[in-house]
Amino acid sequence: MTVLDRYFELSDRASADGTAINQLVELFAEQAEVKPAGARKVVGREEISKLYSQFFQSYSGLQRVWTTRKTENGLEAIWAIAGKRDSGELFAMQGRHIAEVDAQGKIYALEVHVSKAS
Repeated sequence: MTVLDRYFELSDRASADGTAINQLVELFAEQAEVKPAGARKVVGREEISKLYSQFFQSYSGLQRVWTTRKTENGLEAIWAIAGKRDSGELFAMQGRHIAEVDAQGKIYALEVHVSKAS
């Protein structure tokens, strides 16, 4: 199992389990960068924690399927997700995550790309 697989497993639990968010943030290097789709880049675990806390407060019942492969610089995951917005509206989307991983196995750069949303 890769660090990106663990990231997705924790992501699926995080909207209902506060400890999963903390475990997810621990997958990142101290000064990691996350570039969410359509949003500004955040740097450092504290900002990453705020980003994911806000995200998981806005969505519930997340279910994701993904496949992960190694790349020259790290890992890439192709994924699809369905869930419920805090408004009660259902949603589905698909995309990919591109992660660069350091020598300790921590994510130090993560880009999120959404290719389809409904």
